[in-house]
Formats: sequence, structure tokens, C-alpha cells
Amino acid sequence: MIESSDGNVAGGFALVAVLLLLAVAGLVTATVLQTTSTEIRISGNHKQAVQELYAAEAGLAEARSRLRKTLGAEAAFIREAAVPPGPSWTAYVLESAEWTPSVDPEYASHETNLIPVPGNPTNTVVRPNSLQTGLPYWVKIRHKTEYDAERAGHRPSTPHYVDLDGSTSRHTKSNRGNVVYFGYPSTTSRDPVSFTTNFPTPWLPIEKIIAHGSATSGTVVLEEEVVHPPGPNQLGAVHASGDVSLSGGPVTINGHDACGAVGSLPPVVYGGTVTSAPAIQFNGNPANPRHSSFVPDPARVLVTLNTDAAELNADQIHQQLGTASVPMTFYAKGGSFAQPQGIRIRQTRGFGILLVNGNATLEGEVYWDGMILVTGALFLNGQGSGIVIRGGIWASRVEQTGPVSLQYDSCRLQAAMLSVPTRIRTWREVF
Repeated sequence: MIESSDGNVAGGFALVAVLLLLAVAGLVTATVLQTTSTEIRISGNHKQAVQELYAAEAGLAEARSRLRKTLGAEAAFIREAAVPPGPSWTAYVLESAEWTPSVDPEYASHETNLIPVPGNPTNTVVRPNSLQTGLPYWVKIRHKTEYDAERAGHRPSTPHYVDLDGSTSRHTKSNRGNVVYFGYPSTTSRDPVSFTTNFPTPWLPIEKIIAHGSATSGTVVLEEEVVHPPGPNQLGAVHASGDVSLSGGPVTINGHDACGAVGSLPPVVYGGTVTSAPAIQFNGNPANPRHSSFVPDPARVLVTLNTDAAELNADQIHQQLGTASVPMTFYAKGGSFAQPQGIRIRQTRGFGILLVNGNATLEGEVYWDGMILVTGALFLNGQGSGIVIRGGIWASRVEQTGPVSLQYDSCRLQAAMLSVPTRIRTWREVF
């Protein structure tokens, strides 16, 4: 029997078609496998990058928390002890004892390079001092300097800060220049700004935090600049945007800085009028009350300070508020208390910041170490040994009866401000 040639041709085409389909299927399969493998790698890389980012963010968060002094965590508090603060101060937060200075591209042997631990805030021996475990990060904290600002683009023609040190020379890593502060560069400043100075200042430095978060083989580096809220401008021992009435005493109001950190201020700065009995004793520079149209408005400043404050919902009688070693911030809503006296604070010792949205009365024997800021009227009704305040007062109006002693103290005001959470000014991913 003779086979048909058409059958052979059809069979050949079928075989070719099958082979083509197998080739296409193989190609598709290889492409799918390659794509899947790529997606898995991308997913893994993304997961690793997210882990590194979160680790670095955790490092930033720990550093911010440790720049604030709070009750129960005072041993972990990080701050330079030297006055004035210097450009070579640096401190590390480490999670591992395997850390070495070689991993820090900004490491400099002439800096302090502290690794603070409880009981030894000036330790320099490498050891874990992080408050968290199992999170792979390390953090460096230092003061912002002129060198840092210049690296970010500061020039006399494009200033990033108010330059009060009289020099426009460029700086280097080994000569970083002056520390950059955040506060009020003059008595006429209404808003806080960045500035440098060669003279003592009550304001705190801007802090740079650099956090390195790691995973299996990579690192994310994040950088923040944070500030301690400076509170109101300090023009005198007592500030009143309105009237001041001092009916006698004995009363002493002293504008000389008790800790000697900065220059002397007037005893009273007021925006309205002042009346005082002849027996009132004023000290300061100048020695008498001074009128000014730049007296800080306490209501404007209060909103920047009452974050995370302990709320006072009742009069404070025979109380202890804060401690000398750990000042705290307290906040009272004026509408919660009877008017016109507002919240009453009697026979009480307080340390830190007292914020009152409304009126407040201090009566009997009261000792307050730090800042008192009242958006309404502040009544000082001393009895016995009277009212003793070391720090500063800001109010819309001040009325005094009975014995009172007020002393400006920039160190106690600074200590009180360290109880307020830091605020982030800038954030960036370095790499």
C-alpha cells in the first residue's frame, strides 16, 4: 500500500507546531520564574529597607526622649554638663557592645564621644546604653554648629541663622565654630530663631541627632534637628503685659541672675502701669521697673509649652509639685476654677513650669523653683515667711500683698524647660 504524501506533510506540521508550543511554554515559564524571583528579591529588599528605616526612626525617638528630663527616667537623661555648651560635645546611644568608632564616618577623636550610662554620664567606654533591646541601631547626638549650617548652605548672603559672633569665616570639621542656639537673640525679639553668640545666653543649643538603622546587610541613616522650646523671652524677673500693683511688704524683686550664667535684667518689665509702695526693694540692671512694648504675651507662649503637661484640676494646698532634681510642667485651665482668684496654690512647693490659662493665686507660704506663666491675673498674697520664687514670672497682670521674694535665675529656668518635649525642626534621610 502506498501512503499519502499529504499525511506526511500534515504530521510534519503537527510536530513543528508542538515543538513551537513547547518552546513558547518554556519561554513563558522561564519569564514567569525570572519575574517571580525578581519580585521576591524586590520584596525582600523592600522589607529590609523598611526594617532599617524603622530601626533608625526608633533610634531618633529614643534620642529625643533622652534629651528630655522626666520623673522616673532621670538616670537616662542626656545633656552636656559644661556651661557654656561647646562645639566638641558628642554623645552616643548604642545597642551593641560590638560597636566601634570606625563605623561612624563623622567620628573625631577631639570630641567628647560620651556613651552615658546610669551613674556615669561622662562614660567613654563602649558598652550598650540603649533603653531598648533587640533593635539594631546606634545614634549620635551633638550640638548644631556653624560648620553644620555652612554645609547646609549658610552664607552671609543666604543666612540660616542670626550671626552674632562677629565672624563670617568658613569653618571645618576640626574647627566647627560656635554652637547654634534656638531662642531670642535680643530683648526686642518676639519669635525664637537660630543664632550664634560669643556671650553667655540662657537659651539651649539646637541638637543634631544622627541615627543608623541596620538589617541583614544594609543601613539607613536618618538625621533630625530638634530644639527645646525656649518659652517666652526673658526681659526681667517679673513680666507683665499689663499693670503691676505692689502694695508693700516686705517685697524684694531682683533681676540679677542668681546662677551668674547671663547678665542682669530689670526687676520688673511691664506694658501697662506700675504702682509700688516705698518699701519695695528692687535690684537689677537697671535697678527700677522698666516699661516696654515688647513684653511677651503669656497666652501666646502657653500653647508651645503645655504639651504633655500634668493637668491640675483642683486647688493645690500643702502639695509637692515636681522635685528639685526633676522639675515638671503643670497646666491648669482657668475656666475650671472660681474667679477672680482662679486656681489657688497655698502652702506648696513646686519645681518646674506652672502654666495657667486664666487667673492664679499664690497665697500663704509658697516656694516655686522655675517658671510661672499665667495668661490672666496673678495674685501674690504672701503670709508668714511669704512667697519665694526663683526663676521668672510672666502674667497679663500682677497684684501683690504680703511678703514676697522674687529672684531671676536663668539656670532654674533652663532646668524647668528641659521637662518639655523637644520639637523636630528638620528631618532628612542621609542614605
